[in-house]
Amino acid sequence: MKKNIKIFLTFVLILPIILLASCGITQYYTITAVSSEKKFGTVNGGIDVAKAEGTEISLVASELSPIDNPFVCWIKNNNKVVSFDKVYNMTYSSATEGKYTALFQEININKTRYATITDIQIEGASAGTIEIKYASASSSSNYQTIENLSFASKTIETDKTNLLYFGGADGINNKVALNFQVKLVAQNVSSSTTYTLNFDKTLVDGTTSENQISFDSEGKCSLVATNGRDITITLTLSKLNLDLYK
Repeated sequence: MKKNIKIFLTFVLILPIILLASCGITQYYTITAVSSEKKFGTVNGGIDVAKAEGTEISLVASELSPIDNPFVCWIKNNNKVVSFDKVYNMTYSSATEGKYTALFQEININKTRYATITDIQIEGASAGTIEIKYASASSSSNYQTIENLSFASKTIETDKTNLLYFGGADGINNKVALNFQVKLVAQNVSSSTTYTLNFDKTLVDGTTSENQISFDSEGKCSLVATNGRDITITLTLSKLNLDLYK
């Protein structure tokens, strides 16, 4: 009798779960869209209202000055290039939920608030894996990965879709300041060696002081890390512009 009661109670407890699963509860997600600069272009399609999963949406970027300030790309959550088309079609889901920015090119490239690693030069290792991390100089214990790649030559060209964002006051004196770190696993014939290196300068977006570096007039910058013996790694970073993706 007790066994039958136990089975009955178990069934009563799991029945709501079974019913909910069979009903298929609709999930809702939010997609918003903004312009990187309203003087250069406008956006349509993204609103701050949750929509049911599977609902179709088109984000549309419209240039106000196509020659001087052309559309460059759509950026998701300030850290990933997701499309180079002015009209970006997708459906609401957990994977697409987020904030999308239509980036319009600045005449002065250094006013652009986004940068990417364009290539990585490695001296002292010819094959292996490399992980590049960065963190705000004000909280350098909180590193996050921007690139994690395998390599089989001294030069690695990235796909230039992983981004650094310089639009917030997340650094020193309200100026974004970033420190970089690299983990290199050099693969030999029968073994591997792991190196963890810090780069020589702190990257800032603007006027620099001692031990800092910024972008030049073309929106480019190079950072160097070395173990002082046989390993040297050079990162080339660039502010986002159309020429990067041609």
